[in-house]
Amino acid sequence: MQANANNAGWYGRYKGRGGMGSRSGGRSANKTTIALTAMLAVAVGLIGWQTSRAEKMKRSLELARQQAFYSLVDGLNSVELNLSKLMVSSTPGEGALLLSRVSMQAGEASSSLAQLPLSGEPIVASMKFVNQVSDYARALTASAADGRPFSDEDMRQLQGLLSHAGTINRQLSEMMATVPNDWWSQSGEQEQAPLVRAMDTQNASEYPTLIYDGPFSDGKHEGEAKALGDEQVDADEALKRAIAFVGADRVYLTARTSDTGGPVSSYGFILDTDDGRLNVHVTQRGGKVLWIMPEYGEYEQKLSMQECVSLASDFLAGHGFSPMESNYFQQYNGMAVINFAWKQDGVVMYPDLIKVQVRMDTGAVVGLEANNYLMNHYERVLPEIVLNAEQAREMVSDRLDVTHERLCVIPRENGEKLAYEFIGKWSDSEFIIYIDALTGAELQILKIIDAENGVLTV
Repeated sequence: MQANANNAGWYGRYKGRGGMGSRSGGRSANKTTIALTAMLAVAVGLIGWQTSRAEKMKRSLELARQQAFYSLVDGLNSVELNLSKLMVSSTPGEGALLLSRVSMQAGEASSSLAQLPLSGEPIVASMKFVNQVSDYARALTASAADGRPFSDEDMRQLQGLLSHAGTINRQLSEMMATVPNDWWSQSGEQEQAPLVRAMDTQNASEYPTLIYDGPFSDGKHEGEAKALGDEQVDADEALKRAIAFVGADRVYLTARTSDTGGPVSSYGFILDTDDGRLNVHVTQRGGKVLWIMPEYGEYEQKLSMQECVSLASDFLAGHGFSPMESNYFQQYNGMAVINFAWKQDGVVMYPDLIKVQVRMDTGAVVGLEANNYLMNHYERVLPEIVLNAEQAREMVSDRLDVTHERLCVIPRENGEKLAYEFIGKWSDSEFIIYIDALTGAELQILKIIDAENGVLTV
């Protein structure tokens, strides 16, 4: 009996130890599970991080390709533009300036082209072309800077480069209108085929060039505004002047909006009119209307551009802006946008520009930008002319078939210049050339673009 009791006690003790051993094994299994779960979480996190990193790298690559492509397009457009200006340049100094731009822009186009994942004969040929343009323009720059005119062979070579650049640009424009949105993220030969075809100059189509609305529309904004006077007005007086300028019979509700600082500080107002809501700013000094901007700008076209020009001219004259001459215009969604320049003694003052917006359904003036005019306008004492129009015309390249000429004042980096403006044609393009009326120097060349929405210059 004792033995059995002892045995039972031993068995119980052993069984107890065994039981304790089983609980320890459970804890060990739990630790293993936790470790595996943690490792799995780390692995999932690592995969997620790698996926996110890969996605970021993909987006970065896509952005880099977009930037390279648009830099290429911009560079080649600029190369073509400045080569076309060279065709009608008559002075080595202006020619040297244009050539230096061509060389730099062609070099930038070459760098952009090298960043695109492309191969094939058209790309190789295009790379060779932009490098040759850069090198050739750089070589001619030195000659022009020494005052040597271009030879007939130089002009022939430049004209050939111009033609080739135009062909590539037209193909690139066609490509931009047809490639899919996800083209940038592709890298295979099939996906890159659109650009390879674009650089192949066997085909051509029309393309839109970079433009801005009229000569010297960016004006000069340095220094103190010349047309504001010394009067200081408060917000209440400024609102009265805004309403009177727009027309009290048109305005039925007004509100204040944010003011602006800078060279021409202004009060901001919202005027609700029969022609829609207008944002109007009036200068704090002088109380002049700085600009009017319609909140809505899409209308049915009922009036002709000439009718809108006449209405805008009458509006300006009725507000003390006279004499003004309309020069360039654009048309957007039933809105006529017309540039006017001040005239003094029959001379066009290009620094004194005002832009007017006219609804083409009702003829109402709903927009105006007078910043250039207010910054630059004053009665000038014009210098004595040294060259007459015939003498100045002799300074124009004989490659340009001149159709119009007139005297004007144009803004320059170091002030203003009295110049003759000559408009003419070379090949199928129209250009404006400005000749200094005192020295005969060729001051600037602009190319006229007869665009879908209006007549523009670049």
